[in-house]
Amino acid sequence: MRAGIGVMASIRGGPARYGVELVRALSRLDADLELIIFTDQPSALAPLAGGRISLVHVPLRRTWEQAWWDLKVALAMRGRKLDLYHGTKGILPPVQCAPYVVTIHDLAVLRFPRTFSVLQRLHLRALLPRTVRLARAVLTDSEHSRADLCKAFPSISPRLRVAPLAAASVFCSEPQGSDPATLERLGVRLPYLLYAGTVQPRKGVADLVSAFSSLRDRNPELNLVIAGRLRPDYRPSFVQSPPPGVNYLGEVTDEELAALYRHAVAFCSPSRYEGFGLSFLEAMQSGCPVLAPRAGSLPEVIGEAAYFFDFDVPSLADAIARVAGDSGLRRQLREAGLERARQFSWRKTAKATLEVYREVTRA
Repeated sequence: MRAGIGVMASIRGGPARYGVELVRALSRLDADLELIIFTDQPSALAPLAGGRISLVHVPLRRTWEQAWWDLKVALAMRGRKLDLYHGTKGILPPVQCAPYVVTIHDLAVLRFPRTFSVLQRLHLRALLPRTVRLARAVLTDSEHSRADLCKAFPSISPRLRVAPLAAASVFCSEPQGSDPATLERLGVRLPYLLYAGTVQPRKGVADLVSAFSSLRDRNPELNLVIAGRLRPDYRPSFVQSPPPGVNYLGEVTDEELAALYRHAVAFCSPSRYEGFGLSFLEAMQSGCPVLAPRAGSLPEVIGEAAYFFDFDVPSLADAIARVAGDSGLRRQLREAGLERARQFSWRKTAKATLEVYREVTRA
């Protein structure tokens, strides 16, 4: 089988990690599978190149060019005689160049449209219906996202499959010798609460900052570290003028993020909607206690391995105070999180994806 996979890897976030980790996991399967990877960042997958895997560079110079990237992929596919093409970021090329598979991670752009930039919103809402029509099979990350997709696009149901994600192996619970130097280089002071992920309105980071600030009198030593890229055109006040104890790091590498997870008092994201919630799973696999809302797919993914809170600042502040002040509770959350994270693996994701490829090529 000769499969093309589109991996937009230069823009950090869940879809980029998904594309890279899926290719790695597929490459390890003992299967008659040749992979042609169309990517804007070949360096992210360079160690895999050769043998059954080849890389095709499809440039992406600016963020707004995402709207045109799939058209560039379609041009790059010409003459390559693919058995299928898999779009990993929710959108397919505008012309049918091969049987299509697409992964639609969630429908946040329909559920919470104003939390996207105007260009993102117009791009995704215009192209999603066409993508659903073109795809012979659609993958999604959770049963929650499956239900959302079936409600928005009823005809999709027979073509829809769930393949849960996993945390990358870099996220491990064993402290590394380089961790202290990493935290020092980032300017991080212990103890700290951690948020990791794209900083945008849907994630509730402003509420987290408000809840944290309300606790400063009770716990003046605790800091809040925020790691992740800013959504284009979003500039919240806590980034421009951080309140006392708040440290915004911007984007960090995977190795830096792994160290941040390992040494945090807890990970917390008051996200209003998640199609999967990969950062929560990364934190759990890193041995970091997790605080979470009961929203979107999170109860499905996390199970009971987190301390849950309600969607208001006082409840969030109480949850932070409770977990930060109870070392026994943190140990329980750590062990529960590690056990839960062991139930997910990229090998399982790759095997489920390969089965979808086989269904498509048999059709």
